Amino acid sequence: MATPNKISESLPPPDGTAATPPAWDEDDPLLPFDQLVSHLADYDKQLVDPATGQALTVEQLQVDMPIELRVTVEDDGSVSLNGAPPTQRTETTILPVFHQMKLRIVREDYP
Repeated sequence: MATPNKISESLPPPDGTAATPPAWDEDDPLLPFDQLVSHLADYDKQLVDPATGQALTVEQLQVDMPIELRVTVEDDGSVSLNGAPPTQRTETTILPVFHQMKLRIVREDYP
């Protein structure tokens, strides 16, 4: 069986046909997983204080957080993975299952 080589790629359905990515509903609080990671990795690499000229350069960033995941198998057999920080702030009778995600981002030009 093939394995995806990027987060945004999905595994083909078991019958070998091309997978059709499911449509994402903008009202859905759970983003497609590749978009979730992309949003977490989008940060200013350098902050400069114009008054003093001092700069802060971020060499690496590590995020360790709970996330809510949803795995959906489409009719054609393709699988989609959506996630977000927990969507419920109030404890209720039935809570979604939370998972732990650790993401480490390191600039390519730093060792």
